[in-house]
Amino acid sequence: MKKNNHTILEIRRFNRFYTEILGLLDQHVLESPYSLTEARIILEIHKIKDCTANKLMNKLHIDRGYLSRILNGFEKKGLIRKENFPTDRRFYFLYLTQKGKDILNDLENKSNQHVQALVAPLTGEEQGKLLDAMKHIENALSSTLHSINIRSFRPNDIDWVVEKHVDLYETEYGFDNTFRQYVEEAIYKFQEGFRKEKDNLWIAEVNGKPEGMIAIVKVDDKTAQLRWFLIDPKMRGKGLGNKLMSTAIDFCKESNYQHVLLWTISILDAARHLYERYGFTLSETVEHNVWGKDLIEERWDLSL
Repeated sequence: MKKNNHTILEIRRFNRFYTEILGLLDQHVLESPYSLTEARIILEIHKIKDCTANKLMNKLHIDRGYLSRILNGFEKKGLIRKENFPTDRRFYFLYLTQKGKDILNDLENKSNQHVQALVAPLTGEEQGKLLDAMKHIENALSSTLHSINIRSFRPNDIDWVVEKHVDLYETEYGFDNTFRQYVEEAIYKFQEGFRKEKDNLWIAEVNGKPEGMIAIVKVDDKTAQLRWFLIDPKMRGKGLGNKLMSTAIDFCKESNYQHVLLWTISILDAARHLYERYGFTLSETVEHNVWGKDLIEERWDLSL
Protein backbone atom coordinates (compact mmCIF):
# COMPACT_ATOMS: atom_id res chain seq x y z
CA MET A 1 0.00 0.00 0.00
CA LYS A 2 2.84 2.38 0.87
CA LYS A 3 4.43 1.69 -2.51
CA ASN A 4 1.12 2.45 -4.24
CA ASN A 5 0.74 5.70 -2.27
CA HIS A 6 4.25 6.73 -3.27
CA THR A 7 3.39 6.12 -6.97
CA ILE A 8 0.25 8.21 -6.67
CA LEU A 9 2.07 11.09 -4.99
CA GLU A 10 4.89 11.04 -7.54
CA ILE A 11 2.46 11.06 -10.48
CA ARG A 12 0.58 13.98 -8.94
CA ARG A 13 3.86 15.82 -8.36
CA PHE A 14 4.93 15.27 -11.96
CA ASN A 15 1.49 16.41 -13.16
CA ARG A 16 1.86 19.72 -11.30
CA PHE A 17 5.33 20.21 -12.78
CA TYR A 18 4.20 19.34 -16.31
CA THR A 19 1.12 21.59 -16.03
CA GLU A 20 3.43 24.47 -15.14
CA ILE A 21 5.58 23.71 -18.21
CA LEU A 22 2.49 23.66 -20.43
CA GLY A 23 1.42 26.96 -18.93
CA LEU A 24 4.70 28.51 -19.98
CA LEU A 25 4.29 27.20 -23.51
CA ASP A 26 0.66 28.33 -23.75
CA GLN A 27 1.52 31.80 -22.44
CA HIS A 28 3.42 32.43 -25.66
CA VAL A 29 0.28 31.83 -27.69
CA LEU A 30 -1.78 33.94 -25.30
CA GLU A 31 0.53 36.88 -25.99
CA SER A 32 -0.96 36.95 -29.50
CA PRO A 33 -4.45 38.38 -30.21
CA TYR A 34 -5.85 34.81 -30.26
CA SER A 35 -7.01 32.56 -27.44
CA LEU A 36 -5.72 29.00 -27.13
CA THR A 37 -8.97 27.68 -28.57
CA GLU A 38 -8.81 30.06 -31.53
CA ALA A 39 -5.19 29.15 -32.19
CA ARG A 40 -6.05 25.44 -32.12
CA ILE A 41 -8.95 25.97 -34.54
CA ILE A 42 -6.63 27.80 -36.96
CA LEU A 43 -4.17 24.91 -36.73
CA GLU A 44 -6.80 22.20 -37.25
CA ILE A 45 -8.36 23.95 -40.26
CA HIS A 46 -4.90 23.85 -41.82
CA LYS A 47 -4.23 20.20 -40.85
CA ILE A 48 -7.59 18.56 -41.59
CA LYS A 49 -8.18 17.69 -45.22
CA ASP A 50 -11.43 19.26 -46.48
CA CYS A 51 -12.13 20.57 -42.99
CA THR A 52 -15.75 21.08 -41.87
CA ALA A 53 -17.34 22.54 -38.75
CA ASN A 54 -18.44 19.05 -37.69
CA LYS A 55 -14.89 17.76 -37.96
CA LEU A 56 -13.69 20.60 -35.72
CA MET A 57 -16.44 19.88 -33.19
CA ASN A 58 -15.50 16.18 -33.07
CA LYS A 59 -11.77 16.84 -32.89
CA LEU A 60 -11.78 19.67 -30.35
CA HIS A 61 -15.03 18.92 -28.45
CA ILE A 62 -16.28 22.48 -28.93
CA ASP A 63 -19.89 23.60 -28.56
CA ARG A 64 -21.51 24.25 -31.96
CA GLY A 65 -22.64 27.78 -31.08
CA TYR A 66 -19.24 28.78 -29.68
CA LEU A 67 -17.46 27.36 -32.73
CA SER A 68 -19.86 29.14 -35.09
CA ARG A 69 -19.12 32.49 -33.46
CA ILE A 70 -15.37 31.94 -33.78
CA LEU A 71 -15.64 30.88 -37.42
CA ASN A 72 -17.84 33.86 -38.27
CA GLY A 73 -15.25 36.13 -36.64
CA PHE A 74 -12.45 34.49 -38.62
CA GLU A 75 -14.39 34.94 -41.85
CA LYS A 76 -15.00 38.65 -41.16
CA LYS A 77 -11.28 39.14 -40.49
CA GLY A 78 -10.39 37.36 -43.73
CA LEU A 79 -8.66 34.40 -42.03
CA ILE A 80 -10.81 31.68 -43.56
CA ARG A 81 -12.94 31.06 -46.62
CA LYS A 82 -15.89 28.70 -47.05
CA GLU A 83 -16.73 26.49 -50.03
CA ASN A 84 -20.03 24.62 -50.39
CA PHE A 85 -20.02 20.85 -50.85
CA PRO A 86 -20.42 20.07 -54.56
CA THR A 87 -23.14 17.53 -53.67
CA ASP A 88 -24.99 19.44 -50.93
CA ARG A 89 -24.96 23.22 -50.56
CA ARG A 90 -26.14 22.99 -46.96
CA PHE A 91 -22.60 22.03 -45.96
CA TYR A 92 -19.27 23.74 -46.58
CA PHE A 93 -15.53 23.14 -46.37
CA LEU A 94 -13.26 25.49 -44.41
CA TYR A 95 -9.89 26.68 -45.70
CA LEU A 96 -7.33 29.19 -44.43
CA THR A 97 -6.77 32.26 -46.58
CA GLN A 98 -3.22 33.47 -47.12
CA LYS A 99 -3.74 35.85 -44.20
CA GLY A 100 -4.82 32.93 -42.05
CA LYS A 101 -1.78 30.90 -43.12
CA ASP A 102 0.50 33.82 -42.24
CA ILE A 103 -1.00 34.03 -38.76
CA LEU A 104 -0.63 30.26 -38.30
CA ASN A 105 3.02 30.42 -39.35
CA ASP A 106 3.64 33.23 -36.85
CA LEU A 107 1.99 31.29 -34.02
CA GLU A 108 3.92 28.11 -34.84
CA ASN A 109 7.24 29.95 -35.13
CA LYS A 110 6.76 31.58 -31.74
CA SER A 111 5.79 28.25 -30.15
CA ASN A 112 8.79 26.49 -31.73
CA GLN A 113 11.12 29.21 -30.50
CA HIS A 114 9.75 28.87 -26.98
CA VAL A 115 10.24 25.10 -26.94
CA GLN A 116 13.73 25.55 -28.36
CA ALA A 117 14.57 27.94 -25.53
CA LEU A 118 13.19 25.45 -23.02
CA VAL A 119 15.40 22.54 -24.14
CA ALA A 120 18.46 24.57 -25.22
CA PRO A 121 20.32 24.04 -21.90
CA LEU A 122 20.13 20.25 -22.40
CA THR A 123 22.84 18.30 -24.18
CA GLY A 124 21.96 16.15 -27.18
CA GLU A 125 22.10 13.05 -24.98
CA GLU A 126 19.80 14.65 -22.41
CA GLN A 127 17.33 15.66 -25.11
CA GLY A 128 17.32 12.08 -26.38
CA LYS A 129 16.60 10.76 -22.90
CA LEU A 130 13.80 13.32 -22.54
CA LEU A 131 12.14 12.13 -25.75
CA ASP A 132 12.55 8.47 -24.72
CA ALA A 133 10.98 9.22 -21.32
CA MET A 134 8.04 11.01 -22.96
CA LYS A 135 7.43 8.07 -25.27
CA HIS A 136 7.73 5.61 -22.38
CA ILE A 137 5.11 7.48 -20.35
CA GLU A 138 2.77 7.59 -23.34
CA ASN A 139 3.11 3.86 -24.01
CA ALA A 140 2.87 2.86 -20.35
CA LEU A 141 -0.33 4.75 -19.65
CA SER A 142 -2.15 4.60 -23.00
CA SER A 143 -3.66 1.14 -22.43
CA THR A 144 -5.13 2.15 -19.07
CA LEU A 145 -6.62 5.33 -20.49
CA HIS A 146 -8.61 3.75 -23.34
CA SER A 147 -12.26 3.98 -22.33
CA ILE A 148 -14.42 2.53 -25.13
CA ASN A 149 -18.01 3.64 -25.62
CA ILE A 150 -20.34 2.48 -28.40
CA ARG A 151 -23.18 4.93 -29.09
CA SER A 152 -25.77 5.57 -31.77
CA PHE A 153 -24.88 8.23 -34.32
CA ARG A 154 -25.80 11.90 -34.10
CA PRO A 155 -26.46 14.14 -37.13
CA ASN A 156 -23.04 15.80 -36.80
CA ASP A 157 -21.34 12.38 -37.10
CA ILE A 158 -22.35 11.99 -40.75
CA ASP A 159 -19.64 14.24 -42.19
CA TRP A 160 -17.06 12.49 -40.04
CA VAL A 161 -18.14 9.09 -41.36
CA VAL A 162 -17.70 10.30 -44.94
CA GLU A 163 -14.35 11.95 -44.34
CA LYS A 164 -12.97 9.01 -42.37
CA HIS A 165 -13.80 6.62 -45.21
CA VAL A 166 -12.36 8.92 -47.88
CA ASP A 167 -9.16 9.60 -45.92
CA LEU A 168 -8.52 5.95 -45.03
CA TYR A 169 -9.21 4.44 -48.44
CA GLU A 170 -7.24 7.14 -50.22
CA THR A 171 -4.26 6.78 -47.87
CA GLU A 172 -4.16 2.99 -47.53
CA TYR A 173 -5.52 1.82 -50.89
CA GLY A 174 -5.15 4.76 -53.29
CA PHE A 175 -8.85 5.18 -54.13
CA ASP A 176 -9.65 8.18 -56.31
CA ASN A 177 -12.20 11.00 -55.86
CA THR A 178 -15.11 8.96 -57.22
CA PHE A 179 -15.11 7.07 -53.91
CA ARG A 180 -16.19 10.24 -52.06
CA GLN A 181 -19.31 10.57 -54.20
CA TYR A 182 -20.16 6.90 -53.64
CA VAL A 183 -19.91 7.22 -49.85
CA GLU A 184 -21.69 10.58 -49.68
CA GLU A 185 -24.67 9.44 -51.74
CA ALA A 186 -25.14 6.31 -49.65
CA ILE A 187 -24.71 7.89 -46.22
CA TYR A 188 -26.96 10.88 -46.96
CA LYS A 189 -29.63 8.52 -48.32
CA PHE A 190 -29.35 6.50 -45.11
CA GLN A 191 -29.73 9.64 -43.01
CA GLU A 192 -32.80 10.82 -44.92
CA GLY A 193 -34.58 7.45 -44.71
CA PHE A 194 -33.45 6.50 -41.21
CA ARG A 195 -35.87 4.25 -39.27
CA LYS A 196 -34.65 3.65 -35.73
CA GLU A 197 -36.51 0.35 -35.39
CA LYS A 198 -34.67 -1.18 -38.34
CA ASP A 199 -31.58 0.99 -39.01
CA ASN A 200 -28.70 2.28 -36.97
CA LEU A 201 -25.19 3.62 -37.26
CA TRP A 202 -22.95 3.24 -34.23
CA ILE A 203 -19.87 5.27 -33.36
CA ALA A 204 -17.05 3.77 -31.29
CA GLU A 205 -15.53 6.40 -29.01
CA VAL A 206 -12.19 5.95 -27.28
CA ASN A 207 -11.73 8.41 -24.44
CA GLY A 208 -14.58 10.45 -25.92
CA LYS A 209 -13.10 10.62 -29.43
CA PRO A 210 -14.75 8.83 -32.38
CA GLU A 211 -12.43 6.13 -33.69
CA GLY A 212 -14.66 3.64 -35.51
CA MET A 213 -18.13 2.92 -36.88
CA ILE A 214 -20.54 0.29 -38.15
CA ALA A 215 -24.09 0.43 -39.54
CA ILE A 216 -27.11 -1.78 -40.14
CA VAL A 217 -29.47 -0.77 -42.97
CA LYS A 218 -32.82 -2.38 -43.76
CA VAL A 219 -33.04 -4.24 -47.07
CA ASP A 220 -36.46 -5.77 -46.41
CA ASP A 221 -38.41 -6.97 -43.37
CA LYS A 222 -36.24 -10.10 -43.02
CA THR A 223 -32.88 -8.88 -44.37
CA ALA A 224 -30.39 -6.28 -43.17
CA GLN A 225 -27.16 -5.03 -44.72
CA LEU A 226 -24.04 -4.35 -42.66
CA ARG A 227 -22.28 -1.21 -43.91
CA TRP A 228 -19.53 1.35 -43.16
CA PHE A 229 -17.48 -0.86 -40.86
CA LEU A 230 -14.24 1.01 -40.19
CA ILE A 231 -11.67 1.34 -37.42
CA ASP A 232 -9.07 4.10 -37.28
CA PRO A 233 -5.70 2.44 -38.08
CA LYS A 234 -4.10 3.53 -34.80
CA MET A 235 -6.92 1.79 -32.86
CA ARG A 236 -6.78 -1.56 -34.59
CA GLY A 237 -6.13 -4.52 -32.35
CA LYS A 238 -7.73 -2.93 -29.29
CA GLY A 239 -11.08 -4.75 -29.44
CA LEU A 240 -13.12 -2.08 -31.20
CA GLY A 241 -13.98 -4.35 -34.13
CA ASN A 242 -15.42 -7.06 -31.90
CA LYS A 243 -17.45 -4.55 -29.90
CA LEU A 244 -18.90 -2.98 -33.03
CA MET A 245 -19.70 -6.31 -34.69
CA SER A 246 -21.33 -7.62 -31.54
CA THR A 247 -23.43 -4.45 -31.25
CA ALA A 248 -24.59 -4.70 -34.88
CA ILE A 249 -25.46 -8.42 -34.77
CA ASP A 250 -27.34 -8.06 -31.47
CA PHE A 251 -29.37 -5.22 -33.01
CA CYS A 252 -30.26 -7.42 -35.98
CA LYS A 253 -31.52 -10.16 -33.68
CA GLU A 254 -33.54 -7.71 -31.58
CA SER A 255 -35.03 -6.23 -34.78
CA ASN A 256 -36.16 -9.72 -35.87
CA TYR A 257 -33.97 -9.86 -38.95
CA GLN A 258 -33.37 -13.38 -40.21
CA HIS A 259 -30.51 -12.62 -42.56
CA VAL A 260 -27.57 -10.18 -42.75
CA LEU A 261 -25.52 -9.48 -45.88
CA LEU A 262 -22.52 -7.28 -46.54
CA TRP A 263 -20.33 -6.27 -49.46
CA THR A 264 -16.61 -5.84 -48.99
CA ILE A 265 -13.43 -6.04 -51.07
CA SER A 266 -10.92 -8.89 -51.03
CA ILE A 267 -7.99 -6.72 -49.89
CA LEU A 268 -9.56 -6.03 -46.47
CA ASP A 269 -8.05 -9.09 -44.79
CA ALA A 270 -8.63 -8.12 -41.15
CA ALA A 271 -12.32 -7.37 -41.71
CA ARG A 272 -12.81 -10.62 -43.67
CA HIS A 273 -11.36 -12.64 -40.78
CA LEU A 274 -13.74 -10.92 -38.37
CA TYR A 275 -16.72 -11.65 -40.62
CA GLU A 276 -15.75 -15.33 -40.64
CA ARG A 277 -15.46 -15.32 -36.86
CA TYR A 278 -19.04 -14.05 -36.57
CA GLY A 279 -20.38 -16.75 -38.90
CA PHE A 280 -20.54 -14.92 -42.25
CA THR A 281 -19.75 -16.98 -45.33
CA LEU A 282 -18.51 -15.80 -48.71
CA SER A 283 -21.32 -16.21 -51.25
CA GLU A 284 -20.39 -14.16 -54.33
CA THR A 285 -17.43 -12.39 -55.95
CA VAL A 286 -17.46 -9.74 -58.69
CA GLU A 287 -14.47 -8.16 -60.43
CA HIS A 288 -14.73 -4.40 -61.00
CA ASN A 289 -12.65 -1.47 -62.09
CA VAL A 290 -13.96 1.11 -59.66
CA TRP A 291 -12.58 4.06 -57.66
CA GLY A 292 -9.47 3.99 -59.85
CA LYS A 293 -8.60 0.37 -58.99
CA ASP A 294 -9.13 -3.18 -60.22
CA LEU A 295 -10.93 -4.75 -57.27
CA ILE A 296 -12.68 -7.96 -56.32
CA GLU A 297 -15.94 -7.23 -54.50
CA GLU A 298 -17.25 -9.92 -52.21
CA ARG A 299 -20.70 -10.61 -50.79
CA TRP A 300 -20.84 -12.28 -47.38
CA ASP A 301 -24.02 -13.66 -45.76
CA LEU A 302 -25.13 -14.65 -42.28
CA SER A 303 -28.30 -16.48 -41.25
CA LEU A 304 -29.50 -15.57 -37.75
